[in-house]
Amino acid sequence: MSDRRDGSVDHTDERRVMLTQLLRSPVLNPAGVEIGRVEDVIVKLAEGVYPPITGLKVRVGAEDVFVGKDLIEHLQPGAVRLNTHTLQTQAFQRRPGEVLLAADVLGRHLVDMVRGRIVQANDLVLAPTDGGWYLAGIDRSPQALLRRWLPRRARPDLRRHAILDWKDVQPFVGHVPTAKLLMPLQRLRRLHPAQIADIVEGVSHEEGEEIIQTVRSDAELTADVFEELDDEHRVEFLRSRPNEEVAKVLDRMAPDDAADILGELSQERRKPIFDLMSPNQQHKLSKLLQYHPSTAGGMMSPDYVWVVRGSTVEMALEAVRTDDKSPRPLLSTVFITEQEGRYVGSVAVVDLLRADRHQKVEELELSNISVQGNADFSDVALLMADYNLTALAATDAAGNMVGAISSDDVIEALVPEDWRARVEASTGV
Repeated sequence: MSDRRDGSVDHTDERRVMLTQLLRSPVLNPAGVEIGRVEDVIVKLAEGVYPPITGLKVRVGAEDVFVGKDLIEHLQPGAVRLNTHTLQTQAFQRRPGEVLLAADVLGRHLVDMVRGRIVQANDLVLAPTDGGWYLAGIDRSPQALLRRWLPRRARPDLRRHAILDWKDVQPFVGHVPTAKLLMPLQRLRRLHPAQIADIVEGVSHEEGEEIIQTVRSDAELTADVFEELDDEHRVEFLRSRPNEEVAKVLDRMAPDDAADILGELSQERRKPIFDLMSPNQQHKLSKLLQYHPSTAGGMMSPDYVWVVRGSTVEMALEAVRTDDKSPRPLLSTVFITEQEGRYVGSVAVVDLLRADRHQKVEELELSNISVQGNADFSDVALLMADYNLTALAATDAAGNMVGAISSDDVIEALVPEDWRARVEASTGV
């Protein structure tokens, strides 16, 4: 394997061998006599960017034996040549940290850490270097399946086919009894929470659980991922967790998302979990839980940027700068209320930036459009579309502001699940 300066592998190296070109190939001694057949290739994932091959699992007669890398003279498509005439017939056993490429990786899901999507290892690329052989990459193409399905003589040589560099992917190894590895948290942090959530939703429960277990040590990232998961997967991964842990996750989530999850949990768990949450989050959820999820109150956020009548433009902009609670889509709008909370109107941040900083906010051109918390979702969507609003105030029957709805909330509720599935499929997730 020839290494480049950026640490990547030279995928044009003609000495590369595909895993499927080795499986069930004859293992030959120096005289060319067959002494067994390749059952699997063994690597240690924890050792470096490109996992080194530590040996082969070889079928000799009716037994599987381990052939260490020091005994391998040469690997080539269709054959393995050893530097010894005989093999010890000790039964093969997995060792700590070892992964079997055919049994544990081939045909399984991996995460493309560059593009934030799920890929499948239809074949694996092995490459030589001065110190032995390494796992260099994967072939995710449908054509790679031909090497697994066709007879050996009919298999195409697709070594020139485009492959993904191993340093850019991350395998799921939670199912491997000897791996004892979690998916590296640092790698997942490079992805957007929405990408992580899409991956969790697109893989098996066990694979999704591996990701959730990894982000578990980062409370903020965990909350962000759960905010992006659909309701079914939120409940799926919280159902088995203790009440204390669920409460901690909900405490860090946006109140409207936390309220949705709390409403999806079983009746007997809701109050115990609610009682374990912080008083501040309890107060916000108490407001939201008064409304049906399909109403304005059920989808609004109790956190938004607001100032009272009489505030200056400078004060309004400072409120935006110092806000650390409101959802990002709501930070483009400042809402104005009377001292006692009655809704006055709203103004876009871009208009504040253009105005005199000493001017009173109520002197600007305000939008006074609002909706009551018990309004149907369809009314909310039509109102925001008709007035081209990115944010909308929600009020109680007395006209007091109780929350705000963003256009993102409306779009998320409007998009059918089958549309989401099509988008995920088109992006490879």
